[in-house]
Amino acid sequence: MTDPLTTKFTNNTLEEELRTMLVDKNNECNNLRAKVKVLEENIAIEQEQKYRALVEIADLKQANRKLT
Repeated sequence: MTDPLTTKFTNNTLEEELRTMLVDKNNECNNLRAKVKVLEENIAIEQEQKYRALVEIADLKQANRKLT
């Protein structure tokens, strides 16, 4: 659960163990929140690109109809 250095310099009490677990879980939660933020940003970019592509396709179809 914890590295040997932390174990060596901390009190080996239940309270300290719980505090360490809480810090570990907090760090894990922060990492997951950062990943979620990146994924949300990537999805927003992808949706914007799809929208732009659909608009361009519609414009090309309209231009093609005018030519024929």
